[in-house]
Amino acid sequence: MAMWNKVSSRAFLLNALMPVVRFIHPVHQMHSVLEAHLFHKCLDIVLQPFKGAARIGQMMSDPTGNLHHCFMPLAAYIVDTPEACMLACICGKTSLVTMASYKDFGNAFQHECHTGVRMLSQLSHIQCNPNDVKRYFTLCKDFRLSGIAEPFWQNWPLSDSANFLMPELLHHWYWAFWDHDVQWCMNPLGAPELDFHYSVLHPIVGMHHFKDGITALKQVTGRAQRDMQCYMVAVIAGAAS
Repeated sequence: MAMWNKVSSRAFLLNALMPVVRFIHPVHQMHSVLEAHLFHKCLDIVLQPFKGAARIGQMMSDPTGNLHHCFMPLAAYIVDTPEACMLACICGKTSLVTMASYKDFGNAFQHECHTGVRMLSQLSHIQCNPNDVKRYFTLCKDFRLSGIAEPFWQNWPLSDSANFLMPELLHHWYWAFWDHDVQWCMNPLGAPELDFHYSVLHPIVGMHHFKDGITALKQVTGRAQRDMQCYMVAVIAGAAS
């Protein structure tokens, strides 16, 4: 990671800077909707060359100098959950990849996929001028959509928000473990016993040693949470049948 984050390594390439604006709409809730509209429009403009490469292809050379006719779908877009909802054009507390809302998250069956084609079909049934932001947003709520009329990926061949939105490691894995799994493991053991089990673990070179336990930690890095996960199975072994 230290190597990837170095500018001189050129592992990341800055493509565009997004504008930061202040809206004056009288309804404060509409400010975030307008901001999402602007973000999608900017992405639509900036990513036009890639969309063209996905439609008609682009001749590109491989490391040995051979030319290939390549196509460029949007394969992955890694963001946290609020921004992922904005890109998928759905309201909060709604699944990014299925038709489930927060009321259905505990269901024991898998809901239907929330594909881009289905979402565009839902938008086509909304009979309202998208420029009437407030009324359009109100009508979109029936489909649990966020009020974006033209997603940036709608004319990008072979690209679907249900496929290109990837889990973001820190929040979707590490923080999910810290917020949920640790609490579940604390139930059979109790906080003092869980801390004691972590504190007596033998230090290992390259791994974080939790000499005071984990339940009182305030600021936890992704690396520390990863090490907690490595120890957790051994720590709770035999605590519950």
